[in-house]
Amino acid sequence: MTPSHQRGLALRNQPKPQVYFDYPLQYYLYLGSQNGFALDGFEERILPPETPQTFPLGWGGKFSELPPVIVARMRLLK
Repeated sequence: MTPSHQRGLALRNQPKPQVYFDYPLQYYLYLGSQNGFALDGFEERILPPETPQTFPLGWGGKFSELPPVIVARMRLLK
């Protein structure tokens, strides 16, 4: 819940580290609403239970009910 950022690698042989921003979802939703946006789409995606733990996301198996990806869409209000 504490906002932070750091540099890291997402892919093998990546030429430069990228910045990872770790902020709670409420931070982004509040920021959007303060700038005239409204949430109009939200999905939590899971990987199938048969996805091996060695999959690049390291997800699947016993974690198949925990979504590694959350997608939120905000649109500018008119």
